[in-house]
Amino acid sequence: MITVTTEARDKLQSIIDADALVGSAVRLSVVRGPHGCVHGWDLGFDDDLRPDDAVFTFGSIEVRVEPELVDALAGAKIDYRESGSSLGFSIDVPGTRTRGGGCGNH
Repeated sequence: MITVTTEARDKLQSIIDADALVGSAVRLSVVRGPHGCVHGWDLGFDDDLRPDDAVFTFGSIEVRVEPELVDALAGAKIDYRESGSSLGFSIDVPGTRTRGGGCGNH
């Protein structure tokens, strides 16, 4: 199950409202590097509901995920912070190594 903090949900809603993206959903996708390695996760706005998408609803925010990513995203948390040197969204996915990991040792 994916969770979205109140801060992230509120910020996503304010972006949707400010940019006239009403009806858009949030797409959570994987960022892959060479050899298919997982290098991180990406959030974007999406108007295209694909037939196989898994859809998670948090208040008025809909998060869409490709079905093959659902198991990998178990326990994932989307958060938003505005403090000191930290500004923006974070996506924490337990058990997923990024930045050079996720594909074995090279």
